[in-house]
Amino acid sequence: MPDSSQVKRDPAGRRRATAVIKFIERLTVPSGTGQGKPFKLEPFQKLFIRSIYEPHIGLRRVVRRAILSMARKNGKTALIAAIVLAHLVGPEAIVHGEIYSAANDRDQAAIVYKFARQMVELEPELSSEIDLVPSTKTMIARRTGSVYRAVSAEAGTKHGYLPSVVIYDELAQAKNRDLYDVLDTSFGARDEPLFIVISTQSNDPEHIMSKLIDDGLSGVDPAIVCHLYASDDDCELADETQWYKSNPALGKFRDYEDLATAIRKAIRMPAEEPKVRNLFLNQRVSPIASLISRAEWMACAGDAPLQQGEEVYLALDLSSVADLTALVVGTVADPCRIEPHFWKPRDHLTEHASRDFGSGSHRYSEWAEAGHLHLSPGKTINPETVALFIAEMTQRYRVKGMAYDRWRINDILREFDRIGLQAYEDKEGDKGGDGLRLVPWGQGYKDMGPAIDALELAIIDRQLIHPNNPVMNWNMANAVATMDPAGNRKLDKDKARFRIDGAVAVAMLLGLRARDRAVKPIDIEALIG
Repeated sequence: MPDSSQVKRDPAGRRRATAVIKFIERLTVPSGTGQGKPFKLEPFQKLFIRSIYEPHIGLRRVVRRAILSMARKNGKTALIAAIVLAHLVGPEAIVHGEIYSAANDRDQAAIVYKFARQMVELEPELSSEIDLVPSTKTMIARRTGSVYRAVSAEAGTKHGYLPSVVIYDELAQAKNRDLYDVLDTSFGARDEPLFIVISTQSNDPEHIMSKLIDDGLSGVDPAIVCHLYASDDDCELADETQWYKSNPALGKFRDYEDLATAIRKAIRMPAEEPKVRNLFLNQRVSPIASLISRAEWMACAGDAPLQQGEEVYLALDLSSVADLTALVVGTVADPCRIEPHFWKPRDHLTEHASRDFGSGSHRYSEWAEAGHLHLSPGKTINPETVALFIAEMTQRYRVKGMAYDRWRINDILREFDRIGLQAYEDKEGDKGGDGLRLVPWGQGYKDMGPAIDALELAIIDRQLIHPNNPVMNWNMANAVATMDPAGNRKLDKDKARFRIDGAVAVAMLLGLRARDRAVKPIDIEALIG
């Protein structure tokens, strides 16, 4: 949580920030808590405003991007509307400025505009300075010619805009980053561009909102500020001290009993917990319960590379011919150190990045360039490429066995024959045969139940070390398990939002590892006796 020591003091900037605060506090609250009374900024809101406008170099504002992330119902709509007016006709107004409040759908965009319009209509002085155009959710400042417009991701192209200020409402809920990217790249030659994001966190660590928060908290770029209000990842729902960490307005205009009711419901109904943690405690968790929490998974990240000649297991999850294929290598010895490998067809990188992460994304290409993703030439994953890589693993390590999903495995087996890699199928656990031991692993409750148990146990006991591969992290964040009446679980690709191939592979690997350990050795003396 930010504090006042993080704000760089500057006389010009201090005057500038104070002017914005004074302007906002002369406005009237049009609805909700405090309706009809002067707008009273809470300390966390003043701190955010000062962190934007105080840092200066000479007469120029330093900050170009500001992120405020907190739980729902902490007054973000009112704050957005107030900052809009400060830039339209207040102390931050410029000649021919363009101010945009961005939202993911028309309804949310209309709410922000409506709140700002009501503020204007309650102040005769503002009404005399601003023309309202409700049909297009637009305001025009008569004196400067500046324009404010509320836009949404549903409203078609935004090209041609030249914003001076953009305030994005609930970016975490954006299904893609199209609107964000268009606005972010439209500032052009503005002297002091400003992009503000006010949102809860996204559940996806690879979402643009998560990336902005992580970058902002790093403190690397002085032009970026980030104020994150979030409860601790591993906190108890009933811990009221944690509620205040994510709800800075709690007990003020954030109703205490409303939050307490939602928390109590989540305690009674575990299915509600992920949603409450994400939206009301501002934790980076999926609204659908993930198999493994991000906090637990990231606690197992470490640098522990595999050594040549070590005993290992392999696990292979093949994709359709054009999607993600995963192979995980993991040590027999404790803790299990894993090394994940992924393949994508080179010709589908751009198309599939737009499909999985939003139009304009180049994430698969970035992962490939960073060495986290292998590329298969053409439009499909060539089974020969994967077979040759597995053969290389058998030369580098002492492979105890490879678990595999039966889907498309015949393509790999044919390549094994063609390249001369000797292998045999172990269906009963007898481990008899020559070459690479192949263990078919069903994806139903019978086989995946023990595999998921083994994966969870390894993570909870910190007996698994992964290399923080972003593709694997993404797959684990996407993994969702379903349960049968007996309590057995399996990974459900249909309910997962995105790819989970790496999660399937590491579960199979740990499942095979645990199954082998559970097989009791033959008592030779007992047989002889």
